[in-house]
Amino acid sequence: MRILIVEDSAVLRDSLAQGLREAGYAVDAVADGKRGLIHAQTTDYDVIVLDWMLPEMDGITVLARLREKRIAAAVLMLTARDTLDDKVRGLGAGADDYLVKPFAFKELIARVQSLTRRRHGERSPTITVGPLTIDTSAKVARMRRSGDAMVPVDLTPREYALLEYLGARAGTPVSRAELEEHLYDDRSQVFSNAIDSAVAALRGKLDAAGGGGCPALIHTRRKVGYVLKDGAP
Repeated sequence: MRILIVEDSAVLRDSLAQGLREAGYAVDAVADGKRGLIHAQTTDYDVIVLDWMLPEMDGITVLARLREKRIAAAVLMLTARDTLDDKVRGLGAGADDYLVKPFAFKELIARVQSLTRRRHGERSPTITVGPLTIDTSAKVARMRRSGDAMVPVDLTPREYALLEYLGARAGTPVSRAELEEHLYDDRSQVFSNAIDSAVAALRGKLDAAGGGGCPALIHTRRKVGYVLKDGAP
């Protein structure tokens, strides 16, 4: 999942970016509203963490422009403005959630996870596809073997991110371009076969966790991309 942080405090911006990356997200971060608006219009973010008081263009104006242009990303307003009127104004402008500074990072992570699920139409933090269970809160995946034993799948952060995104779109083909956009941030060097290689590694690990001979869950759709689905492609 890919997140945009728009925050003018360098200390907070860098801290949030580092923490979210360590939590497995691809993160871009900018320091002013104009650059935030440009990024949001050119990249399909899952969540935008948006400060209210920003140079160049304030967060409420950025938010209004995003909603005018029907940008689908969920927006979490992050601000020191804590009155009821401020919250009503932020939510009324189109914010999906509102978090007042100072805040606990655990709470921000929980809210980002909730917004991500909401954007992809999920209510539960658990995604189940056949023998596969993905816990989006704990960031772990498990495969069910015979006898109903649940075996954890040993995944790298990138492999987990790929699996979670496919899980959020389970049953729907996802293009390589879309996967690249949601899994890699501006700092990443993406090779032409990066997604194909990651999918191949992920398939092998799912099969191993399932005890070998497990029916394929990630199917290739020729000239389209990949789909996570239980059963025939």
